[in-house]
Amino acid sequence: MRSRSAPWLVALALACNSETGAEATGAAASGPTFPNLTLPEATGEASSDSDGGTVGTGTTTGAPTTSDDPGAPTTGGSGPKFDLGEDTGPVATTGPDDALCPCAPKLDLIYVLSDDRELWTYDPLANSFELVGPLGCPTTDGTFSMGVGRDGFAWIQTTIPQGISNFVGDLFRLDVSNPQNCVDPGYSPGANGWVHFGMAFVSESANDPCDRLYGQHWNGQAGLWSEGPGAGKLGVFDPVALQMNTIGATNYNGAELTGTGDGRLYAFGGVPSAKLIQFDKQTAQAIETLPFNNLPLTNAFAFAFWGGDFYFFTLADPNGQTGNSKVTKLDYDDSDNSGKALTTVNGNAPIRIVGAGVSTCAPIEPPG
Repeated sequence: MRSRSAPWLVALALACNSETGAEATGAAASGPTFPNLTLPEATGEASSDSDGGTVGTGTTTGAPTTSDDPGAPTTGGSGPKFDLGEDTGPVATTGPDDALCPCAPKLDLIYVLSDDRELWTYDPLANSFELVGPLGCPTTDGTFSMGVGRDGFAWIQTTIPQGISNFVGDLFRLDVSNPQNCVDPGYSPGANGWVHFGMAFVSESANDPCDRLYGQHWNGQAGLWSEGPGAGKLGVFDPVALQMNTIGATNYNGAELTGTGDGRLYAFGGVPSAKLIQFDKQTAQAIETLPFNNLPLTNAFAFAFWGGDFYFFTLADPNGQTGNSKVTKLDYDDSDNSGKALTTVNGNAPIRIVGAGVSTCAPIEPPG
């Protein structure tokens, strides 16, 4: 997620949105079809790049603060590269039985979206970034947010200026194994009163792996993330009507989402310091709120759940408007015996990250 800065204003303000209540999604049984966008047959042998990256050595600190010791970024050499190989079958840590909604190949890592229209992967175990390739979406809009489904397709939100200080988002759909294969599904920017939104796919429950795309609203006012009663809203996407339908009001105007294979939905939002919030998918009520004393959203931010932990992508310079991102890990499940500490694991990512997407096929517990 990225906020454009108004020429005269880079500030935080409280907003109020009175829309509440749930709306029916109206999904058709057959589902939508999209032109010229199919997953190719997986070929070749499975391989792994997990031991080719350099793991960051950030200093672990208490949960309210981040460390100052950056890990070394690792990139995958020159040119596009994606060598994860094909799926080798269900893994114990990927969630419930996926016979109903099977996982497409190459969905075991976190996907990240750069501000210069490129799709990358981030491998949490190797702490490494790999370029998948430039987006082939039929637009020149800037990038804003991303959600990745277990079917191997990502929904990409772009950002379109509406005057000097207002922005609205469009949507495109692409094949994550070939981001040149990207189509315009016909979404109308601003549909159903949803100007912009962070988004993520979430499984229905621990027993139902099928996923849906959820969104957290941002009002599109340049330079403004805000927090306050009724400032935002949570919604679920209807892929047939091509619109986000409101579930209920939230306190966050501008937040990113991530989901899990066992049905949990989380947001990263809040000012002046950010918070991790778990939402009830049915009511939009906060189930858990974990504040961070020294982890601001910054002008560009994203996050993802992977292997029991959260990975936050924020600008390395929290006071800057430009520059590359850093990666901060929250040991949410305390598998590292760190007391849910925040650790800067990579202080200088090779790109400026505006979106992150992890499918519900990714592990929900530490692998191994």
